[in-house]
Amino acid sequence: MELLNATIIPLLLTALLGMPVNTQDCRQLQEQDMDTEESPCENFYQHACGNWYANVFQRNLGAHDKHSQWKANLKLKLIRYFEKGDAMEGSRPHLGNYYRSCLAAGQTLSSYTEAMARSGANFPLLERNSSASEMGNGYSSSSRSASDYSSSSRSSTSAFSSSSSTSSSSPSFDWVLANAALRQHGAQGLWRLLVQDNWQSAEQRIFYLLPPRFDLLGEDTMSEFLYQRYLKILLIEMGLRVRRAALLAERLIEFEQSLRHLLPKDVEQTLVLREPQVLREWDQQVPQLQLKRYFGILLQGLDWDESSLLIVADKEYLIGLQRILNSNRIDPLILSTWLLLQLPAHFELRMHDDENLSSQRDHCIQQLRRLMPGALGRLQMELVLGENYREEYDTAVQRITLMFRDLKQQFELALNATEVFEQDQKTRQLAREKLRAMRLVTPRLQEGGGGGGLPTNTTTWDETLMQLSLNQARIEFRQVFGEPVVAAPADPLAVNAYYRLKLNRIELPLGLMVSTLLQQQECSQDLEHFQARFSAGLGYIMAHEMVHAFDYDGINYDAGGQLANGQWPARAIIRFGLRAICYLGNRYSNATLTVNENIADSEGLRLALDTHLAKRGSKEKEEEAGQQENLRSFFVAFAQNWCGVAATGTKGGTTPQQQQQQQHAGHAERVNNVLGNLPEFVEAFQCKAGSRMNPADKCRIW
Repeated sequence: MELLNATIIPLLLTALLGMPVNTQDCRQLQEQDMDTEESPCENFYQHACGNWYANVFQRNLGAHDKHSQWKANLKLKLIRYFEKGDAMEGSRPHLGNYYRSCLAAGQTLSSYTEAMARSGANFPLLERNSSASEMGNGYSSSSRSASDYSSSSRSSTSAFSSSSSTSSSSPSFDWVLANAALRQHGAQGLWRLLVQDNWQSAEQRIFYLLPPRFDLLGEDTMSEFLYQRYLKILLIEMGLRVRRAALLAERLIEFEQSLRHLLPKDVEQTLVLREPQVLREWDQQVPQLQLKRYFGILLQGLDWDESSLLIVADKEYLIGLQRILNSNRIDPLILSTWLLLQLPAHFELRMHDDENLSSQRDHCIQQLRRLMPGALGRLQMELVLGENYREEYDTAVQRITLMFRDLKQQFELALNATEVFEQDQKTRQLAREKLRAMRLVTPRLQEGGGGGGLPTNTTTWDETLMQLSLNQARIEFRQVFGEPVVAAPADPLAVNAYYRLKLNRIELPLGLMVSTLLQQQECSQDLEHFQARFSAGLGYIMAHEMVHAFDYDGINYDAGGQLANGQWPARAIIRFGLRAICYLGNRYSNATLTVNENIADSEGLRLALDTHLAKRGSKEKEEEAGQQENLRSFFVAFAQNWCGVAATGTKGGTTPQQQQQQQHAGHAERVNNVLGNLPEFVEAFQCKAGSRMNPADKCRIW
C-alpha cells in the first residue's frame, strides 16, 4: 500500500498543480467560493465563503482556512518539484537531495549521541555502553540493576559535585558542556537562550535566558505518557533492556516535571519586561550555574566581555534551577541522560516514523524551511515566476512599496482630520511623525542558504541537520556583536505579516508575497478586478498592521519604537478611548482580549478602502454601476481572506501560535463586524436598516 501511495500521489499532485491557470476566469475563481443563496445583508461571511473548501491534499498539509490553504499550496508546489524525476538535475539539486534523504527516514540515534559526546561532557550512559561493547557483552552486563533506577537511588551526589556517581575512576559528567552543546545545535537544555531585539533599544540584539518549553511533556496525562514512551524507545535503541529503559524514562519525566514546577502555577502568558543585566552580574547572582563559562563555550572565537554582555533572564527560574541542581536529589545519570536526549528530541528523531506519507512530506518541507529558508525561498520564487524571477520579484516589491506609500498618505489625511487631536497640534504632529517614520520591510532573496551556507562535507541527513543548525547558531551569536540582521527572513511558507512595535516597522514574509503574485497571475487579464483583490488583500493586510501603531498598545510608543512616556496628553487619550470603546461592545465576543485586533481589522479595512477609492478617483469618472460592482468585488475579496475556520487556540496556551489565536476573533465575526462598520458596504449591497450587516452602532476612530 505504501508503494502504491508513493506512485499515485505524486501523479495526483502533478495533476493538481500542473494545470495552467486560466487567466480569463479571475471572477469565477472568486465566485466559486461564494454561497449566493445566503443574503449578503444577513451573513456576509457565509455569502462570500459558504462554498469554500480545501481539497484532501491541502487538508493533509494543514489547510483549515484561506491563509493555511495558501501555505499548503506553496508546500504542494515544492513537493511536486522535489518528487519529479528531474528534480535532482534542476537548479538546486542539493535541496532535492536533502528532501529525499529526510523522506527516506534515514535518521539514526547514534548521530546525535555522538555529536553530544564530542562536546567532552562525559555522559555516564555512553561511557558504560562503550565499556560494555568492548567486553562484547552488550549494555546490560555493565549496567545497573533495576533498583538503581528506582526511588531508592535519589540520594545521589549533587550535580555540582566534582565526581560522578558512576565510579571514582570515571571522568566527571560536565553538565555545562552538555548544556552549551545543545544550544550550539539550536536546541534547548536546562534553559532556552534566544537572540532577540533589546526591548529597551530596538536596534540592538541581546541574549534572553528563559525557562525551557515543555511542549513534549504537555499539560495532560496522555501527553506525558506519550513523551515517556518516546524516551523509553530512545533508551532501548541505545541498548538498555526494556524494564530498565522504562524505569529510567520515568525518572527523566520526574526530573523534567521538577523543572516545570519552577514556573508559577497561574502564570499569565504575557511578555514581562525585565531589566537587562550584564553577564558578570548574573554570574554573581547564580554562581553555581556557571554562566560565564557557558557563554565562553558558545562565544569562542568572538571578542566579548562579561562586563558588557547584556542578558535578560528569568531570575526566579534560574535561582530555582540552581537550588535543584545543588541538592542531593539529582543523580548525575538522570541529569546527563536527560540532556543527552534533548538533542534527538529537538530534531524530532523517530517522531514521524508512524505517520502517513503526507505528514512525512510536511515534516521534511518544514525542516528545509527552518534550516535553509534562503535557498528554499529562491526555489519557490523560481517555481512561481520562472527563470526571470528576480526581475519579476523586484517589480512586485516596487508595486507593494507604492501601495504602502499610498496607505501612509491616506492615513496621514485621516490623522489631520480626526477629532482625537482637536486643538492639539503637538500630539497630531507626534502621530504624523510616527507614521512617516514607519518602514516596510520586504524579504530579500538571499544568495546564501539559511544558516550561513549549505554544508558540503556531510553524508547523512542527520549530519546535514546538525551542521545547518550549528551555522545558524553562529550567525545568531554574531548578531549580538553587530553583524547585520537580514531585514526579514525569506521564509517561503510564512503568510502572516507583522507590525514590530519596538521597531515601528511592518514585515511582509515571502510566502504572503508569493500568494499575492499567484493571484496576480490568475487575474492578469482583468486588471480592474485584480486591483480590487490586491487592495482588499495585501493592501488591507498592510493597513491592518499600520493601524496597530495607533491601537491601545501602539499609542504608548513613539516614532523610534521607544516608550512614549506620556507624550500623548490625557485629553487625546480620552478622546481616543471614547471612540475605541465601541470595539468593546456587545457585537464583539471576548472583546477585552481581542480589542486591538478588532481595531486593526475595521480601521485597517477603512484605510485600505479609502486608499483604493482615492486611487480610482484619479481616473475618469466611472458609471455608478461599474463603481458599485468594483466595491462589491472589494468586499468579497476582503471576506475571502478569512474563508474557513480559525485554528483552535487553547485557553492559556503557551505557544506563540496559541497566544496569537486568542487575540483574534473568529473568522466569521471578523468579517461581519468589520463590514458592518462601513457605510460603503451597506450602500453597495443595499442593506436595510436593522439588518445584521447594517447595525446602528458603527465603530470608527480615525
